[in-house]
Amino acid sequence: MMLNETYRAMLAHKSVIRETFMYGKQRAAEIGYENVFDYSLGNPSVPCPPRFTAAMQDLLATEEPIALHGYCPSQGDPGFRTAAAAHLAKTFGLPYEQKHIFPTTGAAGAIAHAIRAVTKPGDEVLTFAPYFSEYGPTSGERVPC
Repeated sequence: MMLNETYRAMLAHKSVIRETFMYGKQRAAEIGYENVFDYSLGNPSVPCPPRFTAAMQDLLATEEPIALHGYCPSQGDPGFRTAAAAHLAKTFGLPYEQKHIFPTTGAAGAIAHAIRAVTKPGDEVLTFAPYFSEYGPTSGERVPC
């Protein structure tokens, strides 16, 4: 099988997040899940509020499956963006609008979008260590620790 050598080399190295996640699983097996708080992949450490679980069950029971499980617009669901803007406006007293809300599906995507919004190719971004381990892969360079 033909595989780009750069990609093959990347696959040979585990990300810091994956290593931390696996260490958390190992420690949980040793000392009990209730004693490990692993935030490496954004996994929850507390149960969902019952109201959220009920809302998800209602959606599964009442919404059209293709619409429910399909992709939303690339800028995010308009209804969600409007509701998020209204909540932020009420909470902080600032004039947030739907156009100010750009949802992402995780921290790495959010950081990548935020950095790309205020930089251009060739700019340098400095951060304090310890830093989020995805900064290196997001930038396309290995960041020294």
